[in-house]
Amino acid sequence: MLTSIQVELMKLKRSKIMLVFLAGPALVALLFFSLQASGAELEVWPFYFFAGFTAWATFMLPLSATIIATLMAQLEHGPKTWAHLLALPVPKWRLFAAKAVVALLLIAGMSILTGLLLWFGGWLAGYLNPEHKLIDPAPYAALAESMLNDEDTAFGDLDAALLVRNWKWVVVERLAYIYLSSFLLIAVQLWAAFKFRNFLIPLALGVGGGFFAIFAQASKYGIFFPWLMPFNTLGFMPEKVNMALSLGLVGGVAAMLLMLIDMSRMQIK
Repeated sequence: MLTSIQVELMKLKRSKIMLVFLAGPALVALLFFSLQASGAELEVWPFYFFAGFTAWATFMLPLSATIIATLMAQLEHGPKTWAHLLALPVPKWRLFAAKAVVALLLIAGMSILTGLLLWFGGWLAGYLNPEHKLIDPAPYAALAESMLNDEDTAFGDLDAALLVRNWKWVVVERLAYIYLSSFLLIAVQLWAAFKFRNFLIPLALGVGGGFFAIFAQASKYGIFFPWLMPFNTLGFMPEKVNMALSLGLVGGVAAMLLMLIDMSRMQIK
């Protein structure tokens, strides 16, 4: 399995996937650096991070997953090398599993890079313009917590989580939630990309899914929409966090297994 993964990584050297890997997080970070430097009202670090994570979870992550899945499949669809690969003396499922693992690793790396670049952009904006320097709310946690009680509706669960002393852990946790809940989305995109030789089909699926996710937010069934699961783990609607995380992670693993079974049985010419 490790050999198959190494082979896939070597193939990426002649593709444009690494450009996507760097461009996605950089665009999110550049956007929020520009907003912060121009005086956006994101005065504290956690709200700055969550604003950036919203853009990542809603738009850039689904788009990146779509492009990565399509490019990885086109490495074989383009030169028509599937028949050669499937003729090798290794289990067919291992070839597809290796591509899936590499895709998951790429998205994981992009998620971490997004967090790091957001931090750098926020720090740089404050360095260039001290008036817009982001505030660490930890020293004010005691005061904020004293304002909270069971009957207080001025603060939601998200606000309370951000104002406690361990806000940095909350930020890291939510970034991990976004990634884990994207497994189902990634599995669907990989399956479509492997299944269809025409690259427009998985691209249309990804773009269309992201578009309809905007309208699905208001639906009670939106929680079951793969393209919305990363956003729902951010905590803006606390009752949806665990459900989105469970569906995205468990559903993603199940979809990956079904994809491996299906693709292993296919005769690709």
